[in-house]
Amino acid sequence: MDETRPGPAWPDRQDDGDYGYVEQLTSRGWAWQFLRRNPDFQKDLANALRGAERTNARSVDIISLRSNTVDLSRWGLLFCKLKRN
Repeated sequence: MDETRPGPAWPDRQDDGDYGYVEQLTSRGWAWQFLRRNPDFQKDLANALRGAERTNARSVDIISLRSNTVDLSRWGLLFCKLKRN
């Protein structure tokens, strides 16, 4: 669904162009589709990303959060603490 063009407020559930990709989703992919639409998660993520630092190492994005941010581990996401020398 293109959010920039005028049209229906919701994607057409019968249009393969809007939802055809779901046929290929794994259980993890389905979980992400529900999680990313959760308003409480969206709010926690926005708060956590305020002031975050993003770097790229070996083609992987690393997002460093401030220590006083919201704990996103309650959402079942993988986080690790890096030891700083």
